[in-house]
Amino acid sequence: MKPLCSLKILDMTDGNPYTGSMFADYGAEVLKIEKPDGGDSVRRRGAADDGEGIYQAFYNRGKKSMTLDINKEAGQEIIRRLIPQFDMLIVNKKEEDMKALGLGFESLKEKNPKLIYGVLTPYGENGPWKDMPDYDLLINSRSGLQEKTGFPEKPTKFGFPLGYIYAGWHLSAGMMAAYLSMQKTGEGVKVSVSVWHTLMSLDDTFAEGLLGMNALPKRIGNGFPTTNPTDTFRCKDGWFSLSIGSDAQWISFAQCAGRKDWAEDPRYAHDPARSMENYFGDLDQQLKDYFAAITIQEADMICREAMVPGGPCNTVMELVHDEQVADREMLLHIQDKKLGDTLQIGKAAKFSWDGKEDHVIDSAPLLGEDTDDYLAGINMGQAEIARLRADGVI
Repeated sequence: MKPLCSLKILDMTDGNPYTGSMFADYGAEVLKIEKPDGGDSVRRRGAADDGEGIYQAFYNRGKKSMTLDINKEAGQEIIRRLIPQFDMLIVNKKEEDMKALGLGFESLKEKNPKLIYGVLTPYGENGPWKDMPDYDLLINSRSGLQEKTGFPEKPTKFGFPLGYIYAGWHLSAGMMAAYLSMQKTGEGVKVSVSVWHTLMSLDDTFAEGLLGMNALPKRIGNGFPTTNPTDTFRCKDGWFSLSIGSDAQWISFAQCAGRKDWAEDPRYAHDPARSMENYFGDLDQQLKDYFAAITIQEADMICREAMVPGGPCNTVMELVHDEQVADREMLLHIQDKKLGDTLQIGKAAKFSWDGKEDHVIDSAPLLGEDTDDYLAGINMGQAEIARLRADGVI
């Protein structure tokens, strides 16, 4: 039995599937509301033609699908009739936009007083930025995170949409907290998260740098402002990462690397001299020269012997064949209804109960495949359903 199997979620997001995916992966019944003409925009993301891509297979796995035009009064009425059957609702637009459709929190709470109403927006539901267009890159920039990421000559973004994925996690966590509160109070709650909120809360350099040292760190590539060496180094056959967090780790690494001079030289042996005075320059170049003369495997063995954090910069293909990935079931074969056998990322949280049900995940649904079943669940007959379909409501 999966941990959230008793929860029912109405997912009204479009193009931003992360929160609903989190709930579905852990067993909740998630009904995805999609536009009758083409469905959620995620269906076409990554597709080679006019069909559907792997993003749809991954992010909508385990969900149900219902086609519904919520811009039509009949579609809005169906949501109002469905909502008493659900514990939670997720939208990725401002609640004021939902109010215009008669689907705001207070309106739906009249139908379901225990409803948890989750809202995800780019910048928040008020303030001068609330209506600005967005993508993850822009929110990274406006959060201040990107200005600190990259090399001195140019800021860079993360290699994936960190903001939206992490904000989806925060919204799911916030909604679960609200759900636990509701079980005590009996009162439904609205939970509002923005991607910008999330990145602001994620970045601890404001507290560490501005408040602690009265100075914000500058962009230094893969280095770290206060503890070094923390960087990537090119070996004979690829890139290797090293992250030293203490004097004891540095001395152990130096000894195992055959460089006792690094452990004994007062410029390098102890912080803060090593990390903040001598790393960016002389020691950095010595480390680059050292790693350039050895292989990734040799570097890895040195770090393992020294018991310090170091390892190869894995490619995705290397991860596919790694024993650790297999042992932790972080890649799963899932039979998709359209794409056939797909290799998908596993779930981060593992549970202690026996059996393999935890890693059994249903395929993503075909567009609208569950529409008729859910309409029948609110006592709609076949003739009424046929009329809604003819009118383009479903």
